[in-house]
Amino acid sequence: MTGFQLMMKKILLGVLVALLPFFVIADHDLTDDVFEEVKYEESPRAQYTLGLMYLQGQGVEENKKLALFWLKKSADQDYYLALHRLGKIYLSDDVAETDPEVAVEYIRRAAQKGYAPSQYLLGTLYQTGESGLDENQETALKWLNLAAGQGHKMAKQVLSGFSNEDESNRPSNAQAAFDTGFNFLKGKGVDRDYKQAAEWFSKAAELGHADAQYNLGELYNKGRGVKKNKKTAQKWYKAAAEQGHVKATYRARNCAFC
Repeated sequence: MTGFQLMMKKILLGVLVALLPFFVIADHDLTDDVFEEVKYEESPRAQYTLGLMYLQGQGVEENKKLALFWLKKSADQDYYLALHRLGKIYLSDDVAETDPEVAVEYIRRAAQKGYAPSQYLLGTLYQTGESGLDENQETALKWLNLAAGQGHKMAKQVLSGFSNEDESNRPSNAQAAFDTGFNFLKGKGVDRDYKQAAEWFSKAAELGHADAQYNLGELYNKGRGVKKNKKTAQKWYKAAAEQGHVKATYRARNCAFC
C-alpha cells in the first residue's frame, strides 16, 4: 500500500468514526469492515457510539451485554460521554443491576472532566442525599455552580432556589461561589475562564467572602476577565483587608511586589 493510499484510508476512517453518531440516529447498517476498523483503532468515541448502537438496537441487534462491554471500553479511556452514560445506567436497573456506588464514581469522573450534565447530576445527588451519598449542600452547590457556569439550564434553576432561601445559607453559598470561581481561575475541572471566575468571585465577594474579595481585586488589578480598574481593585482589596486578609492588606497599601 502506497503512502497516499494509507493516508486516504486514515482520512476515510476518521470520517466514518466522526459520522458514527449520525448512523446511530438514522438507523443505518454499518459494514463488518467498519466495525473491525473501529475495534482496531480503539477510538473511545467510536467505542461509545458502538455501545449506544447495541444499547438502542440501532443498526445492530440490541444486546445489553455488548453495549456495556463497549461503553466500559470507552470509559476505560476516560471518555466523558461513556462515563456519564454508565453512571446513569447503574443508577437504574433497566440495563444492569443497580449499583449506586459504581454509578456515582462514573458520574464523578465525568464531572471532573468538566461535563456539565454530570456536574449537575452529581450536584443533585449531593443535594438530596441519594445513591448512598451523604447529603451535603455545600458540595451540591459546588457542582451545580460548575454546571451553571457552563450554561446548564436545570442547574441554574436549582441554584435560583438556593438563592431564595434564608440567610443561614449565605456562608455556604459564598464558599460554593468562591470554589466555582477558583476552579475557573485555575482551570480545575473546566476550561480556564477569567470572565467566569470574575463573575463567581463577585457573587462570593458580595456575600462577604474575603478570599473572593481579594481574588476579585486581583482580576480588576490585572484586567483579567474584567476591564482593568485600579479603583475597583482597591475597593475589594480593602474589603478583604478589613476581614484580616494578609495579602489584601498589602495590596490595599499599594504594595506592588506583594
